[in-house]
Amino acid sequence: MTDPCRKVPTLAVTGVLFTVLLCSAASSLWADVIINVLAVNGTETSQEKDISFSLPGEIKPEDVLDAAGLEIDYDVKNAGYFLHGKYRLEPKETKTLKVKVRDVWRLSDDQVKALRAEIDQGFNEMGAEKPGDNGQILKDRLTQKLDYVLNEEAQSTGSIDQRIDTYRSHLQTIRDIQTKTRLIDYWRSDAKEEENNKVISYMIEVENPTDKLKKVKQQHVLPPEVRPEYIVDRQGYEIRFDEKKGNPFLFKEEDLAAKEKKSVKIGIKDVWFIPAKETVYLRERTKGIFNTLLNSKFFETAKQLNNDIVNNLDLIEALQAQQQPDIKQHIGAYRIDQKRFEQAKSDLDALEKLLARFRADLEKSKIKNVMQKIQALQSLSRISQAVFDKKPAVNTAWKLIGIVMLFLALFTIIHFALWFVRTAKEKKPEEMALPKEEKKEDNEH
Repeated sequence: MTDPCRKVPTLAVTGVLFTVLLCSAASSLWADVIINVLAVNGTETSQEKDISFSLPGEIKPEDVLDAAGLEIDYDVKNAGYFLHGKYRLEPKETKTLKVKVRDVWRLSDDQVKALRAEIDQGFNEMGAEKPGDNGQILKDRLTQKLDYVLNEEAQSTGSIDQRIDTYRSHLQTIRDIQTKTRLIDYWRSDAKEEENNKVISYMIEVENPTDKLKKVKQQHVLPPEVRPEYIVDRQGYEIRFDEKKGNPFLFKEEDLAAKEKKSVKIGIKDVWFIPAKETVYLRERTKGIFNTLLNSKFFETAKQLNNDIVNNLDLIEALQAQQQPDIKQHIGAYRIDQKRFEQAKSDLDALEKLLARFRADLEKSKIKNVMQKIQALQSLSRISQAVFDKKPAVNTAWKLIGIVMLFLALFTIIHFALWFVRTAKEKKPEEMALPKEEKKEDNEH
C-alpha cells in the first residue's frame, strides 16, 4: 500500500526544511488538491527565511486556487511555475502552508464529452464515406482507447501520486485519439488489416541482498516506446511516470525473504517494428517519382536520392527479417531501423520537391509555347497587309482565326492558373501522408 500523500524530496535552505506533500482535500475523486509546505526552523534564534518550491509541471497560475500568501513565478531554467515568499519563524518553530490547486490530473466530464464528439465528427465527415463497416471499426477503436483511459483513471484512487502518474502515462494516448479523429488518412486506412498480436517477455530482476526479511520498493524503467495499454501482463506492478525523463516505469512494494532473488516476466506487445505497408508505400512512391524524372535535368540528383531510399529500405527489411536473441537487441535493431526509415522519408521529401520543380518548369514551357503561337497568329494581319497592301476582308477564314485565338486565350488562362497553384505548393510543400500517429496505431495492432 502506497502512502496516501506524495512526498517530494526535502529541500534544505539555510536551516529551514520544506517538505511538500500532495494530499486529496476530500474523499471525492474530483476534489481539489492540497500542497502542504512544511517549513522548519531548527535554530535557537528567530529567522526570516525564503520559501521556494516548484509546482507539478501540469499546474498553471490559473490552477492555483489558494497560494497561501506565496507568489507565483515562472522558472525559465526548469520550464515550470514555482511558489516563493518570506516567512519569519521563531526558534524551533514549524509552520505548515496549505496551497490549494485544481485537480488537473484526470479528464473532466466536459473533456470526455468533447473527445467523444470529436470521434463522432471525424467518423461522420470522413469515416462514413468508405463502404462497409470499415469506418465504424476505426471509430470503435478510438472509443475503446478512450474507455481504457477512463477505466485506468477510475482505478487509480489509492494515492495522488498514482493518479498523477496514471494521467501522465496516458497523456500521449489522449493526444493520439485527438489527432486521429482529424486525420483523413486514419479514416481511409484499412481497418481489417491483420493486427499484431505478438507479445514479448520483458524480464526484470528483484533481489533482497540482506540477511533478513525486507520490504523492497521496486522501480523498473520501461522503454520509452511502451505505453500502459501495450502491457498485457503487469504481474501486479503499477505503471508510474518519470516526469523529468518522460519515461514510464513499473512500481511495486513487496516483502522479500533474506537473500531472496527472483525474475519476473512482464508481457508487452511487440511495438518495435516498422509495418511492411509503410516501407512498401515509400518504395512505390519513390519509384513513381524517379520514373517521371528520368529524362529531366534533375535526373542525377533524383538517381542519388532514389538509390539512398532503396538502400535504406532494403536494410530495414533485412534487419527485421532476422530473429534477435533477446528483447534488448530487438529494441536496438528497431531503433536503428527507425533512424533509417526517417532518413528515407526525408530523402523522399527532397524527391517530392524535385518533382514539383520539374512540373513547374514544364508548365512554364507550355505557357511560353502558347504565347508564341498567339504572337504568330497576331502577325497574320500584318503579313496579309504587306502582301496585298490592304487589310484582309472579314470573311469566313478570319472568323475561324478569331475563334482559334479565343480558344488559345482561354487555354492560356487555364494553364497559367494551374501553374500558379503548383508554384504555390512548391514554396510550401505538404508533408508526406505517413503520420507517426498512424504508425503508432498500426504498431499497436
